[in-house]
Amino acid sequence: MKIIFLDFDGVLNSDRYIRDCGHTGVVLDPSKMKLLKKITDSTGAKIVLTTSWKEHWDKDNTKCDPTGEQINSIFKQYGLEIYDKTPVIRPDRENEIKKWLEDNPETENFAVLDDMRLVADFLTGHTVKTSAFSDALTEKDAEDTIRILKG
Repeated sequence: MKIIFLDFDGVLNSDRYIRDCGHTGVVLDPSKMKLLKKITDSTGAKIVLTTSWKEHWDKDNTKCDPTGEQINSIFKQYGLEIYDKTPVIRPDRENEIKKWLEDNPETENFAVLDDMRLVADFLTGHTVKTSAFSDALTEKDAEDTIRILKG
């Protein structure tokens, strides 16, 4: 199984996009969602949420709050589905990913899409850092992620 560990803010939207779209809540840029779809279509990877928005989402869809339902709805519009989320181990996203990988040894490869700089040794060669301020996920980032997942 291939996994994309996914952050939202700074990956599926940028500060500029959030400001320009003029609304609050879950704001995901359609162009970034299409790039995410390109990655999953090219690799067969499953999406695991690392974003702080994950607290609204649950694998059992009946346990999602209204924001989690909105997240599912947006992903469904693009033919995407969320597989799982990392556990909450604040403030350390790296340890959340590590714990998820330990609990899911069937993972054959993974990529992390995040605007934060993640430096744990086990993430070397698996991380694509996006820019929250300007472009968020780019075509080049998508290609880099596909290369990582295909090994």
